[in-house]
Formats: sequence, structure tokens, C-alpha cells
Amino acid sequence: MPRGRTGNRRTGNRRTDNRRTSRNRLDNFRRGDRIQVFSAGRQLDGNGIFIRVENGFLVWEDNSGNRNTTSLEVISIRRLRSGNCH
Repeated sequence: MPRGRTGNRRTGNRRTDNRRTSRNRLDNFRRGDRIQVFSAGRQLDGNGIFIRVENGFLVWEDNSGNRNTTSLEVISIRRLRSGNCH
């Protein structure tokens, strides 16, 4: 075992671990899901449609048809049920 290690567990850098955690948190979202996107507790540009997660960013489309790319480090996402689509 290399000097300074006390076990077989490897630890990654924190930034990579946070990105991995964010991606795992979004695994239940599927392309086409209706979503609300929040930053600092404030809703961004109404409701939208989940497209994908790519390289630490959420790719989504707002109700105006604009494609948005938003960093996962600064947002929260809520899935809308079909009855909540405005």
C-alpha cells in the first residue's frame, strides 16, 4: 500500500465528487420530463423540459423553446406532475 494511505479506499478530488453526486441526484429524470429550475431559491424562466445532464450542466428547454445550459453547482430542480404544467 502506498505511503500515507490507510486503506484501499480511494478519494477523488472534491469538485469531481460533487459533480458525480449531482449526476446521481438527477438519474431519476428522463428526457421530456416537465421541470422547474431554481437558483438560490428563485425560479428561473418558468417551467421547462429536461433534456440531459452533460459535463456538470443541465441542458433543458424553457416554455419559449429556448435551449438552456445551466451549471448543476448553483441550481435545484423539481419535476412537475402532468397537472402542474403551465
